[in-house]
Amino acid sequence: MCERAVDPLEIAAALEAHGMTDRTAARYRHRDVFSLAEEMYARVPRDSAACGTRDAWDTHATQDTRDARDTLGAADGGDRHASGTGHDTSRAGARPLLRARWAVFALLPGAVCALTVAGLALTEDGVRLAVALAGALALAAALHTALRHAPPRAARSGAPSRAWACWLLAYAVLGDGLLRAALPGGTDRPWAPSVVVVLGLAAAVAPGTACARLFTARARRRLGTSRGLAEFAASVRPLLVAVVALYAAAVALALAGADTVLGAVGGNLAADPEAGPAGLTAGPAAGLVADPTGPAGSGAVCAGAGALAVLLWLGRMLAAHGSTRAPALVYAAVGTAQAAPLALAGAARLPGCGFLASPAEAAAFTWSAPGLACGAGAVVLLAHAVRVLGRASAHATGGGS
Repeated sequence: MCERAVDPLEIAAALEAHGMTDRTAARYRHRDVFSLAEEMYARVPRDSAACGTRDAWDTHATQDTRDARDTLGAADGGDRHASGTGHDTSRAGARPLLRARWAVFALLPGAVCALTVAGLALTEDGVRLAVALAGALALAAALHTALRHAPPRAARSGAPSRAWACWLLAYAVLGDGLLRAALPGGTDRPWAPSVVVVLGLAAAVAPGTACARLFTARARRRLGTSRGLAEFAASVRPLLVAVVALYAAAVALALAGADTVLGAVGGNLAADPEAGPAGLTAGPAAGLVADPTGPAGSGAVCAGAGALAVLLWLGRMLAAHGSTRAPALVYAAVGTAQAAPLALAGAARLPGCGFLASPAEAAAFTWSAPGLACGAGAVVLLAHAVRVLGRASAHATGGGS
């Protein structure tokens, strides 16, 4: 019954049908039947065929979870799952191979972006534009591969959530230049992207994968050793906060390293977002640093990009553990807050509405509203993740690892 259950409520209904009451559940250190059913649902591995495993990667991940639980059960002196199968030597040898593949997939975006930046620094004129376009396509393919195969894998994320995530990434790369172009008196020419943000976020994919695997592995280990839901939640919630802090520090180092590298490559040549396409055609190493001395400053740009990275990581972790609604709502709220200055800047071009330009410019460049929106969204998702990922039932399946 537990192996075929698709929800803890199904187990709770079966327990109550067999005469289990809250008083009986209290003998097992649970406050009610539903709490006991949630732990039973979390401790018993799912049948991969019944759960509709989507691909071979998820099959390996599910079997890896079962092997880990069998090992924990043997260490505790009992066989929790009585599956009758021992450790398969070939499968044990395949797990390091899968981990190596995940590492390669996670490193792909950063490597592709670094090679593209190097190509931009070594080329000029039209060749540089071709390198930029080819690098953008290769980066998109590498990022798609990493998100598809490297943990955390969120197979159930909806189209609105993906659309808002793409908007957030696009604004982080192009938003400041787009806003300057939209303001009255701004240039009508294309604007240079923020390469430091692209390189930093691409490099942050690898630590994101490592942190996701770290949290998932530690949470499953504590699931096997905890004696109740309260004990499990008390141990996992601080772990989540620590892993988020670790990832935030890794993202900060990635962005600082990208800023340093691009500063060394580009020297004192910084691309002014109002300079249009000249940033891509102006000679070696020009245009690689997108306006580090602008009104918002490179520090605010990197801080906003770091907050965005944490926001997207938390949303993907929640989606991988079955919570997709909250990330979609937060993404939509943050994206709307970022689009508001753009809407004001566009409206300021209408006759008699020039007064709207000042609030739009102040919100985007003086107050760094887009970065603050990402930070606020990350805090909201962290609070939600502490509550959701502290439940044992959230870790009952592969968890996207």
